[in-house]
Amino acid sequence: MGLVRRRLALAALTWVAAGTVMLGARVPLPHALPASAPSHLLALSAHLPQRAVALPVLLYHRVDVVRSSLPAITQRLTVDPREFATEMEWLSRNGFHTVTPRLVFDVLEHGARLPPRPVLITFDDGYRDVLGKAAPVLHRLHMTASEFVITGRVSGPDPSFLTWPMLTRLQRLGVVIGSHTITHRDLTRLSSAELWRELSGSRAALERHLHHPVQWLAYPFGAEDRAVVAAALRAGYVLGFTTEGGEVQSGAAPLLLRREEVVDTTGVAGLAALLGH
Repeated sequence: MGLVRRRLALAALTWVAAGTVMLGARVPLPHALPASAPSHLLALSAHLPQRAVALPVLLYHRVDVVRSSLPAITQRLTVDPREFATEMEWLSRNGFHTVTPRLVFDVLEHGARLPPRPVLITFDDGYRDVLGKAAPVLHRLHMTASEFVITGRVSGPDPSFLTWPMLTRLQRLGVVIGSHTITHRDLTRLSSAELWRELSGSRAALERHLHHPVQWLAYPFGAEDRAVVAAALRAGYVLGFTTEGGEVQSGAAPLLLRREEVVDTTGVAGLAALLGH
């Protein structure tokens, strides 16, 4: 995003946060929640803290065998399962510790401490192969990750995407679930009503099916601006993830967190370069 757009978005975040209480009704909770699931609503403070932390956030999409019949963009966003396992094993072997969005919130908002060599692993879209091919590797290595799902595709006709029962299983494997909107449209091009529906509707669907608050958001295509950030805050999100690179995350801009994309050609060498190792 350009400098002007980023300043506008930061201004919107500060302005809305200055007198806001998180919206969203509490949802009924089951007797036992996954260890990664928050049990109550979180809120950003009226005056966002001026702190910065070094925290790389990795962005994956698919973990599957790459087929030449797939569109070029899909091939690029698909990491081979063996390569994914190699990358995760490299992270583990080199002392990286995976963290959850909840810890990121506590670090940015309350000054909690990160572990040595922290990294947040995220997946966008909600593809079924994250459950079948990525989660077992993460579980074996005692690592966690976050999956941002397009709720309109969950349990839909396309078998590439997760179902609601699968999302529950994914949570039990330690994967945190967040919103990637309902239909994965560019939020900066929507009307106010459409924008609100995408943000609040996806969150409501996730909370209805998962039975706990969901306050993490990844913007489709990484597209955000002042209106999008303000609407996300109003809809009750406390963390928002872009696709802008970099590892320095700001407590003053928790809805503008940076991520580094991992693609089919990244490999361990590229991953090491992204993490400055």
